[in-house]
Amino acid sequence: MKLVNLTCPNCNGILERVGDNLFCKSCGSAFGIDYDSADVEHEKLQTEDERARREFEQEKELMEIKYRQQEQSRIAAEKRNHKLETKRRISKAIGAKISALFALVLVFGFFYGSYRLCVHWGVIPTFKEIIESAKTTKASPYAVSESDVTKDILDNMVDTGKTFIETSKKNGVTEMVKKKKIVYTLSNVEYDSAYLIANESSRKNQVVILFKLTYDSSNGTKTTYDACYYDNLKISNNVLHSDYKPHSCSKSKIAWHSDSFEEREQCYRECVLGVEGKPYELKRK
Repeated sequence: MKLVNLTCPNCNGILERVGDNLFCKSCGSAFGIDYDSADVEHEKLQTEDERARREFEQEKELMEIKYRQQEQSRIAAEKRNHKLETKRRISKAIGAKISALFALVLVFGFFYGSYRLCVHWGVIPTFKEIIESAKTTKASPYAVSESDVTKDILDNMVDTGKTFIETSKKNGVTEMVKKKKIVYTLSNVEYDSAYLIANESSRKNQVVILFKLTYDSSNGTKTTYDACYYDNLKISNNVLHSDYKPHSCSKSKIAWHSDSFEEREQCYRECVLGVEGKPYELKRK
């Protein structure tokens, strides 16, 4: 490349190029440019390179714009497909639920209609009867009440209790009176009263039966009171169950020779009130 000093030949001022001419800033002289063939070719090459560069930049920009448009179109298509797929799944799920609900209504209607017909024909009980039966079934087997001890059950307990008292006291009672041995022989056992001792929480229900005892001796007749009890009472199928085996009631030192109580009230306090639970008097009808 050849470097040329652009100065005015008249005043050595600085020349400025304007288009294809040169002008002096100092004296205002104007000069034309005479290009030779080399300068023309150089200028031509520079113009073609610039044009090629501009075309490349434009093509690059167009390709980038096209790529962005294609990417936007792809993203929009994916969004549309996702939206359609979501709608399809939701529609399918709603349809399945509606079908299941419809089938459930049909099944419920069929069974309810069958139930109403069976109730009408007396084949099965009503809902109210079923609920009452369920409540009865769920009731505690240890929830024993006075009404559960029927007359037959109480009569059986009284009879077996009387036999138990007579058997356990068949040897009588010996008492020293004024240094003389007196033998009291049991002559009669009479039913006095019966009590249910209910204790559902501890699962211990008892029936206690009091008896009036009459002893005969050479020293005269003596009347005392004693009791026996039945435990393991519980309800099964609305029936009271027990082993119906009588047991002796414990006695304090106040008892007559550890055999029985001379006062009925003392026998009641120790054998009935002394048992944990709520007492209910039972009536023999």
